[in-house]
Amino acid sequence: MEKTMIKDQLNRTLRNLRISVIDRCNFRCTYCMPAEKFGPDFAFLPKGELLTYEEIEQLAKVFVELGVEKIRLTGGEPLLRKDLPTLVKKLADGKFSPAYLMGKVMI
Repeated sequence: MEKTMIKDQLNRTLRNLRISVIDRCNFRCTYCMPAEKFGPDFAFLPKGELLTYEEIEQLAKVFVELGVEKIRLTGGEPLLRKDLPTLVKKLADGKFSPAYLMGKVMI
């Protein structure tokens, strides 16, 4: 049986996935957090509404089953998320390709 692969709008197989672990990105890049939408009064998610590490792990597994080979953890400075090494270990134990942390400014 052939494996189902997830494709983008241009019919390219998606092999890379970025999962944001926080929504309070400290970079404010214009392409994903434009100032006109994410100004000083923007209401970010309450901490209780962020995906749990277990939910992120479940999503990662689904996407790997659909052909994703590389998962990048993002969110500005992802190390701001409490106990992030726990998530990295869960993803590594799940036999995923190496997890990358994007935005290593505060390390």
